[in-house]
Amino acid sequence: MKHFTLNEILKQTGGDLCYGSGNPVIKHAINYAKKDIEDHTLIFHLDREPIRGKYWKENHSIVVITDHPELCTNLEGNIILVKTAQLEEAYWKFIEYYRGLFDLPVIGVTGTCGKTTTKEMIRQILIEDYKVKATWMSMNSMSVNLRYLTGIDDTTEVAVFEMPVAYPGYLKVACRYFQPQIRILLNIGVHHLADCETPEEYMKAKAEIVEGLDPNSGILILNADDENIKRVLDVSHLQNVVYIGKNDSSQFQAKDIKYANGGMAFTLKYQNKEYDAFIPGYGEHNVYNALAAIAAVFYVGIDISVAIQRLSLFEQVEEHLEFKRGMNECTVINDTWNSSPLSMATALGVLSDMSKEKQSIALLGYMPQLGEGPYAIKQYEDMGKKAAESKIDILVVVGEEAKAIGTGALKCGMDPNKVYFCKTGDEVYNVLAPYLNENTIILLKVTHRVMKKPTFKELRNKLIPDNEE
Repeated sequence: MKHFTLNEILKQTGGDLCYGSGNPVIKHAINYAKKDIEDHTLIFHLDREPIRGKYWKENHSIVVITDHPELCTNLEGNIILVKTAQLEEAYWKFIEYYRGLFDLPVIGVTGTCGKTTTKEMIRQILIEDYKVKATWMSMNSMSVNLRYLTGIDDTTEVAVFEMPVAYPGYLKVACRYFQPQIRILLNIGVHHLADCETPEEYMKAKAEIVEGLDPNSGILILNADDENIKRVLDVSHLQNVVYIGKNDSSQFQAKDIKYANGGMAFTLKYQNKEYDAFIPGYGEHNVYNALAAIAAVFYVGIDISVAIQRLSLFEQVEEHLEFKRGMNECTVINDTWNSSPLSMATALGVLSDMSKEKQSIALLGYMPQLGEGPYAIKQYEDMGKKAAESKIDILVVVGEEAKAIGTGALKCGMDPNKVYFCKTGDEVYNVLAPYLNENTIILLKVTHRVMKKPTFKELRNKLIPDNEE
C-alpha cells in the first residue's frame, strides 16, 4: 500500500479526532476490526462490532474511523479515534482517492466459469515484461477487494483481478473498487442460485460488468458465441466492444480447433492475419479463455505472436481439469476446485471427447452455490441429462444433495445398472475398483470442500497415488 499521513487521509474522507492526537503514517487499511493487527493501520469500522483497544496496547499508530465511537473502549494512548457521521461515504472516498492515484492498465475478469484460468493466463503472459498485481489463486470474494486494491503501489505496472457475482450488486462493487479499463465477460451460465432468486436474476447481475466503464476509452471483451450474454447485456453505448469466439464476427477468432498432445491447437485470426496457436489443457472452453487473455494483453501492448508463444508454456491451475496418471495406470481428470452447471457440463464434454477408446466414468457431486430450491433441482437434473447424452459408461452420484443428477440420467434412459449413488469415499472406491486400469478415464467432479473430508481424501490418495496432499 502507498503510505499516507493521517492528515492526508482526513483531507479526503473528512472526520474529527475524538480521541488521541498526532499525524501518524498509515501503511495498511482494513474495513473491520480484529485482534491481531499490524502497526500503522487505518481501520474503517464498517462492521460496527465492539472494539476493545486493549488488544492493541503493544501496537503503534492505530487509527479507527467510526460513526459509533461509543463502541470503542479501553483505548490506549497509541490509538487515534476519528468520528464521522457518514462512515460508508468516507470509506468510498478513500477507495476512489486511492484508485485514482494510479494511472495503469487494470483488467477485470468475470464469467460463470474460467475466471481463474483466464486471469492466470493474462498474469503469466504479462509477468515477462511488467510488475503485475493479481488475484491470488481463486480468492476473489468481496472481502478481499480492499486488500487487492491497496496491494497496488508505485511499483505496480499492470493489475488483473477476478470479479465474481454472488448476488445482484456484487459485481458492481468490484467495478467500483478496481475501475478496470479492460473488462472481460467470458460466459454466463447458472451458478449462485443460493443468493439469487432465479437464474435470470443471476444472469442479469453479470451485466453489471459495464458499471462505470468509460463509454469512449473503456474496452469490453465479450464471448461472441454466448447466447446469454446477448440476452442480458446492452453495449450500444460503448465504443470499444471486442468479440472473441468462433463466430465470423469475432475480432479474435478461433478456427480449426482440435485436440492435440497435452492441450488444444487452433488457428487465431485477427485482422485477416492468421497465427498457429496451442494452449495446454483440454477442452474447447480453454480456447475461449486463451482468446480472452490474448485480446486483453494485446490492449496492454503485448504482440499477439508473443502472447501465443507464452501461452504455449501456460502452467495450468491446480484442480481445474488436470489430467493425472491414476491408480493402475487409469487416467483421472481432477476438476475438484469448485462446481457449477456450466463447469460440470464442460467437464463432461472433455470426458466424452477424451474417452473415445476408453471406458468413461463420471463422479459428479453437489454444487454448493446452487442452494436447494426448485431451480437448483432442475439444474441437477439437467446435469444428469447431460451425462446421459455424453454417453459415459458409468455415472457415480456423490452425496444426497446431488441425487437429482442420477434421477435426471435415469429419466433420460441411462441404464440403471450403470448409475450409482454414494455417500462416502469408501462407497465410491468400491464402485470404481473393478475398473481401475489403463483402459479407464475418470472425471472427478466433486467439489473441493467435499474432497477434504477424510474418506474422500483417502479416495483421492488412492486414485492419484502421486497426490502430494
